[in-house]
Amino acid sequence: MESTMKKYASRIEKDKVNPHFRYDGKRSGLLLDPRKENVPLQMLGFGIYRLKSEFITQKTLDKEMVLVPQDGKFEAEINGQKFSGERINGPFALGLGRSNASALYVPMDARLRIRGKGEVAFFEAPAFKENPPFFLPSEEVKVVSRGEWVWRRDIISLISPKDASSNLIVGETYSPPGFWSGTPLHRHDRNQPQKGESDHEEIYYHRFNWKKYPKDQFGPYAVQLLMDGKRLMKAYLIGEKSIFAIPGGCHPVVASPVSELLYLWGLAGQGEEITMWDIPEFLHLKSFEEIFRTIDRDQQKRPLSQNQIEKTCNAYPFTEEQKTLFIAMLRERYGIE
Repeated sequence: MESTMKKYASRIEKDKVNPHFRYDGKRSGLLLDPRKENVPLQMLGFGIYRLKSEFITQKTLDKEMVLVPQDGKFEAEINGQKFSGERINGPFALGLGRSNASALYVPMDARLRIRGKGEVAFFEAPAFKENPPFFLPSEEVKVVSRGEWVWRRDIISLISPKDASSNLIVGETYSPPGFWSGTPLHRHDRNQPQKGESDHEEIYYHRFNWKKYPKDQFGPYAVQLLMDGKRLMKAYLIGEKSIFAIPGGCHPVVASPVSELLYLWGLAGQGEEITMWDIPEFLHLKSFEEIFRTIDRDQQKRPLSQNQIEKTCNAYPFTEEQKTLFIAMLRERYGIE
């Protein structure tokens, strides 16, 4: 959000506030509280419920919540209405291109009771209006591929004001090993819908498909960036169950080659829809995506001729630098005769 960036960008750049929080897997309840000065958010909160046989009780008051199981089984009551779900063996259990995610929406002025075994992550934010409870089962979850080549990822949309909430937007992103997401660079921290940009802050909860690793070694990792192209230009080494607060700006993330990465994300802010403004400096990457799809369909990844490359490049208004970059990508992806 624009106001959140104004408040925290300089503090983050000077290391006075750290947006990266490492969850130790032991605490239960609200972990990122936007009311605290050391949390670079103003509206959006995040937490983990470690479930047991006894009910955990929560009153939402003026907030709404979205709960997303991470592992295990749960049963919940919202004002007496009952729901249940599970996510057996964690978020990577079903393999590539599939998701076992589900989500439970809890409206404002509600009493939530939840118990079970395992972990449930949750987001909370002020509600704009009162809606009924809503449960999205894993059978109805859709997976959509976005981007191309080394910035290809899968997007799993779960809850938004289009179907359940009044403010919260929640989903997951899967990145193959070594791949980028949040690319081409974009932002959503200004309330200017006429220009295709909304005003939202965000939180990522990072997970890796690497269940066991030596505790005295690095383990799985990724790199999370946070930058506005002006005063804030930071990079963070992300580990298993890292939580990252995003007040605004550009926030791409790259998975290391040693593991698959999946991160749960939630947004809250101004307006009911998330609209992302693409940084013009990198818009040519979307033209690259279009060309890759065409070549994959027509060329079937056979080596390209110099004549094909010249013809393709001339069809787009690429600068010399962009053309050089594109040819380097073509050489690596397809080979050149």
